[in-house]
Amino acid sequence: MLKVFRDNLKYLSWVLWLVIAVFVLFAFFDFGDVNMLSGARGGSAVAATVGGMEVSYRDFEGRYRRVEDQYRQAYGDQFSRELANQIGLPLQVLNGLIDQRILLSEADRMGLAVTDEELQRNIVAMPELQKDGAFMGQAAYTELLRRNGLTPADFEASQREALLTEKLQSSLVLTAFVAPQEVEAAYREEAETATVRLLKLPASRFAAEVAVDEDALEAFFAEKRESFKLPERRVVDYLLVDPDAFRDAVALTADEVRAYYEEHAADYTSEEQVKARHILLRTGPERTVAQASAELEAVKARVEAGEDFAALAAELSDDPGSKARGGDLGFFARGAMVKPFEDAAFGAELGDLVGPVESSFGVHLIQVQARRPGGLQPLAEVEDGIRALLTSRRTAADAAAKAAELADRLRGSSPDGAALAALADGESAVTRTTTEAFGRDDNVPGIGRATEFTSRAFELEPGAVSEALQVARGWAVLALREIQPPRLPELDEVRAEVTAAYRAARQLEIARERMAAAHATLGAGKTFAEVADELGATPEDAGPFGAGGSVGTLGRAADVARLALTLDEGAISEPLTHDDEVVMFEVTARTRFDRAAYLEQEDSVRERLESERFAELLRSLLARRREELGVTYDPRVFETFGQTPESVS
Repeated sequence: MLKVFRDNLKYLSWVLWLVIAVFVLFAFFDFGDVNMLSGARGGSAVAATVGGMEVSYRDFEGRYRRVEDQYRQAYGDQFSRELANQIGLPLQVLNGLIDQRILLSEADRMGLAVTDEELQRNIVAMPELQKDGAFMGQAAYTELLRRNGLTPADFEASQREALLTEKLQSSLVLTAFVAPQEVEAAYREEAETATVRLLKLPASRFAAEVAVDEDALEAFFAEKRESFKLPERRVVDYLLVDPDAFRDAVALTADEVRAYYEEHAADYTSEEQVKARHILLRTGPERTVAQASAELEAVKARVEAGEDFAALAAELSDDPGSKARGGDLGFFARGAMVKPFEDAAFGAELGDLVGPVESSFGVHLIQVQARRPGGLQPLAEVEDGIRALLTSRRTAADAAAKAAELADRLRGSSPDGAALAALADGESAVTRTTTEAFGRDDNVPGIGRATEFTSRAFELEPGAVSEALQVARGWAVLALREIQPPRLPELDEVRAEVTAAYRAARQLEIARERMAAAHATLGAGKTFAEVADELGATPEDAGPFGAGGSVGTLGRAADVARLALTLDEGAISEPLTHDDEVVMFEVTARTRFDRAAYLEQEDSVRERLESERFAELLRSLLARRREELGVTYDPRVFETFGQTPESVS
């Protein structure tokens, strides 16, 4: 099931911009138990910025709740908040909003615009705003928006953005041309299939038969020596400044803590929130508002008589999102629910049963379970966190300053290891280390693999010193000690690697010999099954697959697939080497290209390919603009959802 969620998320990742560009008229009620960031940080606080354009926490929360509700309605109890975080749904939604900002900027760059006349035509034609086949009228329109907590200006601005994005989409679609030969090739790849009985002979089966002879090893190394060539490697001396060593020297005053608290009051201010659960009865042709209200009055009486509200919600509610949780909606702030529901919930006392309450969704019975007052958290409640934050910042700054000082003292002196050691002596925060020789792709002990440290080491000239640069354990200053140029090694330097390669090559050679000998016996009258039995291998049925498909447990095996599609049913292939095993197969079924069937499906195949090409163009555009504009995220996004910046795609 997790794979299904992830597959859907892959699809969502490139079309989400269109989903969020089209304004959703009605809010969803599945708010769960999430206390999203907008309430805690202030709705106008910024979750992410791209090229100067901002995504607020309020926008983020609103879109996230809607997308989450779609998942929950599709998967019911199998979907949870923990699973949403695991598959990265919050960050996908945030990235979708960022992409929306980029696309609107791109539309503006291309000179696209939506006129007032276009906007008006679109709105009056919306099915949700029709009555008896015509626009419902300005008064009804304004009232409908008001009941859903919207103003005409907000709604019309969102509609304008949606239409502008559609115009951009239309412009991009025109560039997604697919040639006729591409359409036929794609159809052939899907329509032409083979099913085979596959025989595999792993090279590892013959490990015991390979003896490593020194003469053979030397001959193998002489032949393959170029493949064992050692890349350029470098040795550096470096000074490491540890921020933790400055911690005891940090003495924060009460005034500094209070000043930070007052300057960042928005970070410690939350809106008033209530926690409630509800029972929703939807209305329509089969149930009028009056009927739903009467039913909920009866339910209300049952609760007042002692029945469990949660059990009744699980039994009776028409809200698929909260039904399984006994109607629990979690904590929510003003603006999260439609207006009638919000007014009722915030106007109630703790424990009150409120309702029936009519909204655009139907009729609700609401029970208020808890309240959180809004406003600024007292300094006493957040002081420890502020002190930890300011201490961390101070020690990081002190370490950076010390590293910069060391770099300045070393610059221009062509220092050796002794000079660095002398600087480290007497400095409790500074240590000096000499690395082993390392390549660009090697792990540097204590530093890591593919870091700025490695990049900078390979930029330095002999005798040069780097600027102070940040590493995982603090700040470092590098001095290049030695450059080891690329060279062909002697056998003893790479004996372990050569021996492993020799053994693997000999095992594969033996496997090919055995399979070739077995294949030869087929001409002497043996069946495929008899050959498999003599080899001690169990045939595997694989397929049907096309030219680009997976061949059973081989996975992607283009050479095997291509050969199978050239053979007739009943034919047996020559032995093939695939990765570290040798395979042979018998074709058990074939489906060939049918031109008449192709002509019937040509248009649908073309449309699919054009859609895929458009998606690729869109991905490419967004990736390019993200790099050009630059995207920054509020670190609290990652803290809240238990993810890392590396998980952002």
